Amino acid sequence: MNKKGLERISEKWRYPVMFLVGFGLTYILTGIIGPIVAVVYDNSNPGVLAQFNDDIINRSNTPAEFASTTIDIFAIAQFIGTALIAVLIVVLLWRMLASDFKEFKNNFWYNILTIFLWFVVIYAMSYGVTVLFDLLKIEGMAENETFVRKMLNSRYGFLMVLSTTLLAPFVEEMIFRKFLIGFFEKTLKIPLIVSAILSAIIFGIAHDFSVFLLAYLPLALAISLSYAFSNRNVWIPIGVHFLNNLIAAIAVLTGSQ
Repeated sequence: MNKKGLERISEKWRYPVMFLVGFGLTYILTGIIGPIVAVVYDNSNPGVLAQFNDDIINRSNTPAEFASTTIDIFAIAQFIGTALIAVLIVVLLWRMLASDFKEFKNNFWYNILTIFLWFVVIYAMSYGVTVLFDLLKIEGMAENETFVRKMLNSRYGFLMVLSTTLLAPFVEEMIFRKFLIGFFEKTLKIPLIVSAILSAIIFGIAHDFSVFLLAYLPLALAISLSYAFSNRNVWIPIGVHFLNNLIAAIAVLTGSQ
């Protein structure tokens, strides 16, 4: 088999492997790190581990009812887990990241403006979803959103701020845009725009699988389309995602949301 054939097979399977590994690690690492943090925490605060087990393993409470110490543990675990994945991505894919960043710098101010414009699109679409929820008399918010807000307001909220504004946008955009859209395009031969829409739907489902999925779709669609229309430059959706999460985190911490 010639080199071209090897390269073709490598590209065909590279993206699904990267997506499955990255997506799996986002869940596995938190599940592994959480109990470890709980054990360490329990050494100085006896009873924390028992409460953690009751909240998580025994599922006695919903996320909205978790003890403050359990929320603290998850804030730490999520930060560590997301940081480890981010480091792994940088180490293994630095050439890919550097290539996209070089293109980003070549049209720096245009790309910055593009990021802000896509954020405006998210805001407009989110407002539309809010109006729809009001018309349908749908109240409350997604369970994941409730959990994130609790972690932002926890004792270790500063770690959650770093996770939501810096680490999560980077990791999630690599997984759901670069890897997943790459899988749809390179392996399944699905057109780019269709791949972007599918990526947005899967991103939304990964965050919530209820009527509140609609609340995630504005962000998901905007960042997926920003990736597609930027010639697959991952730094554009990372920037849009960062800006969205930064504004949301500020709103939560200042009590305006």
